[in-house]
Amino acid sequence: MNQPEKICRWGVLGTASIARKNVRAMHLADNAHPIAIASRSLDQAVAFAAAHQVDRPYGSYQAILDDPDVDAVYIPLPTTLHREWTIRAAAAGKHVLCEKPVAPNAVDAKAMIDACQDAGVQFMDGVMFMHHARMQVLESHLPDIGGESTLITSSFTFRGDESFFEKNIRGDSAMEPLGCVGDLGWYSVRITLEAMQAMPKSVRARHHQSHASVPTHTTAEMSFSGTDGDRHAFLHCSFLHPLRQRVEICGSIGTMRLDDFVIGSPTKACLYLETESRLTEYDLVAERRVECLTTENCVQEVEMIRNFSEIARGATPLQPSWGERSHATQRVIDAIMNSASQDGTNVIIPD
Repeated sequence: MNQPEKICRWGVLGTASIARKNVRAMHLADNAHPIAIASRSLDQAVAFAAAHQVDRPYGSYQAILDDPDVDAVYIPLPTTLHREWTIRAAAAGKHVLCEKPVAPNAVDAKAMIDACQDAGVQFMDGVMFMHHARMQVLESHLPDIGGESTLITSSFTFRGDESFFEKNIRGDSAMEPLGCVGDLGWYSVRITLEAMQAMPKSVRARHHQSHASVPTHTTAEMSFSGTDGDRHAFLHCSFLHPLRQRVEICGSIGTMRLDDFVIGSPTKACLYLETESRLTEYDLVAERRVECLTTENCVQEVEMIRNFSEIARGATPLQPSWGERSHATQRVIDAIMNSASQDGTNVIIPD
């Protein structure tokens, strides 16, 4: 594949709003540069290129894959297009950073990941918080809450107005069939898997509201095996509630809490570590020790692009674990959708 070079040259398939954020990150990362942008409308590609300092606008996605100077592609297309263009990109020898949810289902996700692996290129999903330095702080402090997460609660919600459901593709089942579960629940599932360090054994879920067959308000419970019995995680994702992006991770002797786990502050991100919390004096007085552990000056989307670019330019070996994380997350998302479609039936996730 590509020989080590100083800069990873990026192509972007589509001009979705999230593409603007990641193209900016490509400019800020010291080992990356966006050289090509594609749209089905050449005029739209030209306008995006001019606004975001991208060298080559193309009027088709295939044109980027045919460009020999492109090392890696970022795919922010609708979910139902991810499989086709990831497999095409892999066949063209391009490394693939794919927006989440990576696919409508785990079968498609596995086909995408396998295609990249067979072609010897990297696959990674666009979960930016995984690259925030705060995640290392979280992992290092798991022993302080008991060494094993026993209960996790998370919420990622925002309120969409009427125009959101009429104009945004996240309200279109043909393009985004997973709705809030794929768009928002993906993050809650991912941080749950990271903190639990295991796959759930079963899932129960309900869609409380939907719009044109797209779930807009969903809750789910995941059950995990543990050394002292079952462990559980609860998530809430919704396009109908105020902005919330919170997670609490409980162990046997303490808790960790993040109030902005999806979009962590680039200047000063905090993780609250609470230990030695108890009721005293016949349960009349609450005692608690809370520390705010801060991570400063970390722009997570820039770190994501930098980390991926190190792999794409050959400075870091290919990392199959990123594809494995995506597939595990997609399997849980499938179970949530399956359970909710059966009015909360318990769905077993096979080993």
